[in-house]
Amino acid sequence: MDLDPGTHVDRVELCRVLRAASIAGRHVRIAGGGSGGHRGRRSHGHADIVSTLGLDRTISHEPADLVATVEAGVPVARLQDELAAHGQTWIHAPSIPGSTVGGLLSRAASGHRRLRYGALRDSVLQIVVVTGDGRLVSAGGKTVKGVAGYDIPRLVVGSNGALGVIVEVTLKLWPMPRTSAWFTARGGTAELADLGEAVRRSIHQPASILLGPDRLDVELIGPDADLLAPAGMTPDQAPPVFGAAGLLEIGVPAAALPDLAVRLARREYAFQAQLGVGTCLAAIDDRSQRDEIRAMAITAGGHAVVVDGPDDLRDDPWGPPPAGMEIMCRLKAAFDPAGILNRGQFIGDPVGTR
Repeated sequence: MDLDPGTHVDRVELCRVLRAASIAGRHVRIAGGGSGGHRGRRSHGHADIVSTLGLDRTISHEPADLVATVEAGVPVARLQDELAAHGQTWIHAPSIPGSTVGGLLSRAASGHRRLRYGALRDSVLQIVVVTGDGRLVSAGGKTVKGVAGYDIPRLVVGSNGALGVIVEVTLKLWPMPRTSAWFTARGGTAELADLGEAVRRSIHQPASILLGPDRLDVELIGPDADLLAPAGMTPDQAPPVFGAAGLLEIGVPAAALPDLAVRLARREYAFQAQLGVGTCLAAIDDRSQRDEIRAMAITAGGHAVVVDGPDDLRDDPWGPPPAGMEIMCRLKAAFDPAGILNRGQFIGDPVGTR
């Protein structure tokens, strides 16, 4: 089963390809828009590359119900343009050039407005997935989320294609915000963290509170009359998108994030923390920095995962195995019995195998 690099497939062909690959024991790497950076361990040996970009239909959009059903290869920018024509948006999604719907969901790339609107997976009502052995599985409901057995949408979103290939999804939409505004403050990290926490407690549902080493940025959404500068802050433009050649994503209890941010600043790391959420991106240059920040995160009751970087940073992308590792391996075996999908993207994959 030799495939040309980047072969585009529809869902029927995808089932056939994965079924044959599973029987033959051939590894398959699923490719979308290519905007996801470098994640997981470096893969070894040959893998057939299958593209989801041919799955690019908007199947339905029901504006009155704030629901849209699309295939996984639909570019996010195109979807947002289609929704905007009806005054609606997929508000959970970040704006990442070149990204596809399936790609964002595969890596659970929640946008900066998670504080107000929740995680990206919260927008998924129904999902259709092709498993590693070629089964077409549908879960959820197009109007009300329902769970019987596995909560497949929550398992698949964020699995980096290690459990199955997303081919279709029904999304919960939001009215497009009429007005929004950003406000900023500059100063020391500890003082800015206190200010950010004060804003979070005093303002009803801020969209985003982003803390860096020397700046705090707050986004408010609502009527013009509500878009007033919080005390100690001034109007500003949206902050620049945070990125780096080596990028570590930290997750800790929300209450522990301000103290962690102060520790990162003392060590002169560049970072962007989402106050009230508990997530933080930090720029790293080498494994010693990765390990130092990971130790901080574990001490704070969390974890730190490499979400972009060269091979040497990804020799240990996840750190210590989490609680429930045995259950994770059983789920992997249930969805991808032959272990052919996106080798190196699952924490339980053997290290250095082909």
